[in-house]
Amino acid sequence: AGYVFTFSCLSRHSFPVLNSSSRRCLSGWSGRWHQLVGMGLGVTLCAVPVIEKQSSISLSNDALIKRAVSLVTDSTSTLLSQTTYALIEALTEYTKAVYTLVSLYKQYANLLGKMNSDEVDAVWQVIIGARVEVTTKQQEYLRLESSWMTALRLSEMAAEAAYQTGKEQ
Repeated sequence: AGYVFTFSCLSRHSFPVLNSSSRRCLSGWSGRWHQLVGMGLGVTLCAVPVIEKQSSISLSNDALIKRAVSLVTDSTSTLLSQTTYALIEALTEYTKAVYTLVSLYKQYANLLGKMNSDEVDAVWQVIIGARVEVTTKQQEYLRLESSWMTALRLSEMAAEAAYQTGKEQ
């Protein structure tokens, strides 16, 4: 393996003691080796391998594909779990909103004929607000249901890929 040697200098602003020597860095050095050692704080030598050693683990195409399939199955599993959780939460919120609306309708039906027109208008405003809430919660649920279906299809495809590569999980 070949090496590339690089020299770097510390800034004179970082270490004022090295002001004159770090300014020159390697240009203009005509001194001996011990001068280089004396400048150890101002100059660093770094060897960077150009060619990496071959790994003892073979990275065959099959091994790379199995690794990729493993990552895909893990990711789709996480996606499916998160969308399932969000879907259940959205369904719970939607159900609560529907029960609230049904309760308001029942109360309105029980009070019908016992309220004046201003009270009826006030109750209807509350019912309309509850209907808007139900619609909003329903739209959120439907959006998450669509995402969940997509996550489910992705999980099925990842499982099929895992089966084909022999990396079932």
